[in-house]
Amino acid sequence: MRGPTPTLIAVAAFVLAFTAVAAAAAGLPAIDKALAVHFKSPSPPSYEYALIDLNGDGLPEAVVLITDSSYCGSGGCTMSVLRGDGHSFAYVSGSTITREPIRVLTESRFGWKTLSVNVAGGGIQPGETVMRFDGKRYPLNPGMQPYASPTDLIGATALVFRQ
Repeated sequence: MRGPTPTLIAVAAFVLAFTAVAAAAAGLPAIDKALAVHFKSPSPPSYEYALIDLNGDGLPEAVVLITDSSYCGSGGCTMSVLRGDGHSFAYVSGSTITREPIRVLTESRFGWKTLSVNVAGGGIQPGETVMRFDGKRYPLNPGMQPYASPTDLIGATALVFRQ
């Protein structure tokens, strides 16, 4: 019995890639809804987002950087983490004074990946701080967290944000 032809493999790869892009695009209305509910607004503030599985359940969470000027200051912008269930998102946590890059570290706490975020401005020493999940949420203020060491960042994945 012969294996799949190169053409069949290429078509299958294209279909998988298209499906992944469509799934990511389909996540946008669900993120809009979760943010509108959380911020008690008919529409969400402007934002950028990245989808990644943070809790190991095989479904992507949304890490959202709110870019609306009402949610940004000299220290950075508000970051929200939304839990995904495959169809919708629910607000888990929010943090202030966050800047890119935002990284997902290899460490986990209470089943959720540790994040690192950049902090600067507003009188804070610039750098990258470690944001560990405490069983309920990520820390509110990254500026009050420990700075990431080079060891913390080994194997970290930088999130790529979309609008």
